[in-house]
Amino acid sequence: MSLGNFISGGGPILIVILALGALGLLFFFERLFVILKEKNELKALSIKVRNSIAQKNFTASKQHCRASSSVFSSVMLKAFEYYDNGRISEFEGALQGFVEDETFKLEKNFRYISMSVAVSPLLGFFGTVIGMVQVFSGIQQSGGLYGLKGQASLAQGISVALYTTVGGLAVAIVLAILITLLRELEDKLINKTIEEVRVAIGKFKNIPAGEVR
Repeated sequence: MSLGNFISGGGPILIVILALGALGLLFFFERLFVILKEKNELKALSIKVRNSIAQKNFTASKQHCRASSSVFSSVMLKAFEYYDNGRISEFEGALQGFVEDETFKLEKNFRYISMSVAVSPLLGFFGTVIGMVQVFSGIQQSGGLYGLKGQASLAQGISVALYTTVGGLAVAIVLAILITLLRELEDKLINKTIEEVRVAIGKFKNIPAGEVR
C-alpha cells in the first residue's frame, strides 16, 4: 500500500494526525540542535574559564562567560557574583538548583512534542468512531450489507477507523521515544554542567580576593 492510499483511506483526520507528527518532529530537531550546541559550547567555554582562573584572571573568565548565552556561562557568572560577596560556600550548596533553573529554558518547546504525543491517539480514536458511524450510516442507507453500496460503505468506514488509529498510535509512539531521548540528553547536560562548574569553583574558591585580576 502506498502512502497516498494510506492517507486517502484515513481521510482528513489522518492528515491532521500526520501534521501533528510533523510538527512534533520539527520541534524535536530544533531542541536537539539547541541541546547539542549547548553541549559543545560547554566543552569549549569550560576550558577557557579554567585556564583564566588558573592565571587568576577572573576578569577574562567573566568576559568569556558574558560573551556566551549558555547555561554554564550563566551559572559561572552567578558563581563569580557569590565569590565577590564572600558567599561561595552558599553557592555550592545551591548549585544544582541554579543549573536546573538555567536548563529549564532548554525545555522551551518540549510541551508541543508532549501535546502531539497526547493528542494523536485521541484523534485516532476519534477517527475510529467516525469510521464506525460511517459504516452504520452506509448500511442503513443502502438497506443492508448485501448490495454493492453497503459493501462500499462498510469498506470506506472501516478504512477510516483503522487508518486513523494506526496513524495516531504510530505518531504517539515515535514522538514519545524522541522526547525521552531529549530528556536523557538534557539530564546528561545538567550533570556535566554541574561537574564543570564544581571543577571551576574548586580552582578559585580558596584564592584570596586580593590576588585576582
